[in-house]
Amino acid sequence: MALLEAHLERARQAAKERPDAGYSTETVVMVAILVTIAIAVGAILMSKLIAKANSLDLG
Repeated sequence: MALLEAHLERARQAAKERPDAGYSTETVVMVAILVTIAIAVGAILMSKLIAKANSLDLG
């Protein structure tokens, strides 16, 4: 247990020394969210476009 507490304390100290350490993680999460939204919007638009194209009477 003492070993775990010592490791956690070293990790806390390292995090205090590098205040920007979480920036890359936040950026990755935000980019992943934006990509997910873009894919969802693209899928919705594509299904509407295909539905509209299929409803055209060419005959």
